Amino acid sequence: MIMRTAAAGEEQACFQMIEEAKAFQRSMGFVQWHPGYPSLNTIAQDIESGIGYVFAEDEKLLGYCCLIIGDEPAYRQIEGAWKTERPYAVVHRLAFGAAARGRGLSGEAFSLIKAFCLERGIEAIRVDTQEENRVMRHILDREGFSYCGRILFDGGPKLAYEWDR
Repeated sequence: MIMRTAAAGEEQACFQMIEEAKAFQRSMGFVQWHPGYPSLNTIAQDIESGIGYVFAEDEKLLGYCCLIIGDEPAYRQIEGAWKTERPYAVVHRLAFGAAARGRGLSGEAFSLIKAFCLERGIEAIRVDTQEENRVMRHILDREGFSYCGRILFDGGPKLAYEWDR
């Protein structure tokens, strides 16, 4: 699997993976993203801004994420404390399509994200998730992220995690 910048024209395919992830979340009994978010327009803006990335295998798109290197305003206030004050990257909207689910690709995705950041001199990565998203919380723990506290994002409280080298 590779990670690359999402290209113009891939908005719909990336949005479809988000929609499939939302359906999976609902089947698990929680809602990570409220109705209408992220929208096709959100994904299009990510791609246009150069912060939308896809995970692909043999030209087939498997997953999508938004990866921002720099400040996330919602992360400025935390009930708790971040591990580091160094420059960081933020992962938002990480989703795999239904066809890729169950293949253990999240670990590979985070390895690619970490390598991407380290190549650019970024040694810290922050992520937030819903308390009910036990799958993502398990993945973050497994991938070496530490729980740092709670933040307010996307209209509600989220659990905040950070990985640092």
